Formats: sequence, C-alpha cells, structure tokens
Amino acid sequence: MKYFIDTEFIEGFRKPLFGKKRHFIDLISIGIYREDGKFLYLISNEYNFNDADEWVKDNVIMPAYKSYVSGDARNRLDTTNFHKYLGYSNEEIKNKLLDFFGCWRDVLFYRAPEDIEVYGYYADYDWVLFCSLFGRMIDLPKGFPMYCKDLKQILDETLLNYKKTVKYFDTERRMAFSGNFEELAFADSIKEKEIDLSKYDLKYKLDFMKKYHSGYPKQENEHNALDDAKWNFNLFQFIQGLK
Repeated sequence: MKYFIDTEFIEGFRKPLFGKKRHFIDLISIGIYREDGKFLYLISNEYNFNDADEWVKDNVIMPAYKSYVSGDARNRLDTTNFHKYLGYSNEEIKNKLLDFFGCWRDVLFYRAPEDIEVYGYYADYDWVLFCSLFGRMIDLPKGFPMYCKDLKQILDETLLNYKKTVKYFDTERRMAFSGNFEELAFADSIKEKEIDLSKYDLKYKLDFMKKYHSGYPKQENEHNALDDAKWNFNLFQFIQGLK
C-alpha cells in the first residue's frame, strides 16, 4: 500500500541559558493520503506559536486552524494558545498513525504490514519529523520501511530519461499531448506543434510539462499538509503515466 505524506513545521534555533544555540524542527501538522483514497490530517499542540516567523503564522498556522471555525469566531482566536485545545499531542498523533498504517502490537513491539511504501516531495524534513513521532529511528514499528521515496528525485530521473517526440498545442490552455481535439475544434488559429524532448535538459523538460501537459497536477491550497499530500499522490500518478 502506498502512502503519500507531507508535514508543516517550524524550524529555527533556540539559545539556552548557557551554551550554544540549538537547531530545532517542531511539527505543526501532518497529512497522509493513501492510494485507496483514505487520508489522515492531524495538527500538533506541542509547538510554540511564538517560535514561528510571520510568514509561517500567516500562510501555514492560521489557515490550518481557521478551517476548524467559521464566521466571527475566526477573528477571536487566541493566536498564542488556540493550538493547545484544537490540536493533538505528538503521542496521540503517533497512536493515530499506528492505527492508520494498520500496525499492531505483539508482546514487545509494534509491527507493521510488509507492503507499506511511503512517498514525499522534497521529503527529507518530512521523513525526519514523521520518524521522530515514534522516538528514534529504531523505534519505528518492526517491518516499517526505514526510508521514504522522494517524488522529486523520481520525477527528475524520469524526465532525464524521457526522450520522446511529443505533439502539443501552442496555447495558454493546458492540453494533453495530441488530445482534447474536440475542445480545440473551434480555434482554427491554434496550431499543433511537435518537439523532440531528448534534445533538452531537465529544467526545460520540467517547465514544458508544467505548461503544456494537462496531466501535470495543479497545486492548490499549498502549505496545507493534507492538500500537499494529495498533490504528491497526483504527481506520482503523473510520473507513472510518463513511463
């Protein structure tokens, strides 16, 4: 079973009373989308709101919590403490993850199904935060994968080896290669073109796919962990279609 993950977090440095500054990464939220359409979205109540910079407060934290309330109540949120009563402890998040991944406990350890595959996009920090919910890396359930497959790497490798000559429409619309002729029948001025992508570098291929390929997923509500996890799933499907 394939699982697609994303996290939102606060990163920074804390200066203890004595000694050097220490780097930290604190979880704000985690979203997981499963290939069968089931999903999990959880917000932590253990981070410090004041550790976040203004961009993270405005673009990650406040939109996440405002989805819980409506109307005038949104403007009355106590921005320093609201996550304490709307979120979950990291221990509670861990237990919900164990259930979502179908893990079970034997006499000594939690165990996981053997068919789990985990995917992320630029997934390094996502994976560190995910694993830290269980403690150390060796505290993951037995049988759980100890690595996350990075969709950015898979996409780049796929495009580097993509050497096809494709047909496309030179239009602002996002049209599939050689498809959707019915929608274009009325536009005589739109010309079908052909390009040999084997002659171009990775950046050009990626820009071309984003502009012209209707299958490249559009990212909406970015920086919401669940919506980003769903986008990861859609990107995976797009990559599979290129192979």
